[in-house]
Amino acid sequence: MAKTALQKCLKLHKLFVAEIARSAKLESEGSQVLSSLANLSQRIPILLQSSGNANGQDNDVSDVMGVLSDVRDTETLLLQKHVLALEKSRGFLTDIMHDYQEVLRHLRSFASDCVTLVDDALRESAVSEDDQVAAVAFPLQLQEWMETVLAMFEHEVLRKIRLVADLEYSDYVRLSTVHKQWSSQGAMGNIDSNYVQTGLQLPRATTSSTLRSQRSTPSTSSIRGKNEK
Repeated sequence: MAKTALQKCLKLHKLFVAEIARSAKLESEGSQVLSSLANLSQRIPILLQSSGNANGQDNDVSDVMGVLSDVRDTETLLLQKHVLALEKSRGFLTDIMHDYQEVLRHLRSFASDCVTLVDDALRESAVSEDDQVAAVAFPLQLQEWMETVLAMFEHEVLRKIRLVADLEYSDYVRLSTVHKQWSSQGAMGNIDSNYVQTGLQLPRATTSSTLRSQRSTPSTSSIRGKNEK
């Protein structure tokens, strides 16, 4: 394969892997948000009850307590902070799902670009059949890997969308369940991390400049640590 074609393939692979790394970060952030939502939904009913009890005593003891009666407003202030945190977490989750859709669009775009690379390699290959196979071998491997990984992420993003759809933020049990089912590596997940990391072997014959460029961005092997956390 010509050096230019190889460089295009490696650049495309680099961009694709960067989106996979971005997805791993989104998954971690989503897990944290769902954990926070579950904790908040468990605490708010308790704070509502405490605040109600405290407010019921205000008229009875305000003359005796004086300025110290404001201390009993602690539960109310804490409740307000929890409700505010709940609203912020809901907003964060909405943003995360939007970013997942953006990642998916980028992965689709890169997979489409790879198809174009394969077509170009076929047109520009030598007349000899052996030379043709050598010229398109890596682009074809890259295309197969990208399309397989893309299919995984399409299923996973759809699963996550359905998982958080019509989520009741006062339902601690369901929020806790959703948090447990969120991971793409879990029993309900659709990502085969082993294939994502090892399903494509990069060509050994790369220039030093290409290798330096590859080191400056997340590689498929570096994603392993992010996915296993």
